[in-house]
Amino acid sequence: MKKFFPAAFLFFLLICACSAPLIHKINFSKDFAPAKVNCIAIMNFSKGDHVAIHPDMLADKFTAALVDSRFKIVDRTDTKKILEEAKFQYSGGIIDEKTKQKLKQIGADTILTGTLQTYNEEKRNNFTHNAEVYLMAKLVKVETGEVLWSAEILKKSKASNVGEKKILNVIDRESEAAPASKLLDEIITEMADSFKEKKSLTDKLKIW
Repeated sequence: MKKFFPAAFLFFLLICACSAPLIHKINFSKDFAPAKVNCIAIMNFSKGDHVAIHPDMLADKFTAALVDSRFKIVDRTDTKKILEEAKFQYSGGIIDEKTKQKLKQIGADTILTGTLQTYNEEKRNNFTHNAEVYLMAKLVKVETGEVLWSAEILKKSKASNVGEKKILNVIDRESEAAPASKLLDEIITEMADSFKEKKSLTDKLKIW
C-alpha cells in the first residue's frame, strides 16, 4: 500500500492538472415556458475576431439540435432572406420594426441568436494538444425584444499524458484533446436541451 500511494497520488494530480475550468450559465426569464414558444427563427451568430467558422454552420447545428422538440423552426432560406432584406442586427434587446414585421409574416414569435466568442484548436503533427470553444446564445421574443433564455458556456480540452510516460510507469499512452468541433457540438446540445420541450413518444408515432 505504501508503494502504491505515491504513484496513485501523482496520477490523481496529473488528472486534476489536465482538467480545464468551465463556464456554464443558463438563465430563464420569470415567465418563460417552452409551451409559450411556437416558432423560432435561428438568425446568424456573430463571431469573435479570430473565429473562422461560417455563421451558417452554427445555425444548422442548432436546427439539428431542435428537430425533436415541439418548436417549429423557420426554414433557413426564409431566414436568410429576412437578414438580407432587413439588414438585421440584434443589439441591446432591440429588434427593428422592419425585421419584426417580416418575422411575423413567416410565423416566427422568437429568434435565436448569439456570439461564438472563441473557437480555437492547437494541433501538431495531427495530434490535438488543446481546444477551446466559448459560445453565448439568446432566445428573444420578437414582439417585445425580451430575452426569454440565455446561455453562456465555455469548454476546454487538453491532451493528457503528453511527455509523462517517462515519469510515471502507470501511464501507457498519450491521449489527444477533444477537438473544437466536438466541444461545439456538446455546447449546442446542452443549450438546446436546456430550453426545449421534447416530443413525447405518442407525438412521434403516426396513428393510423
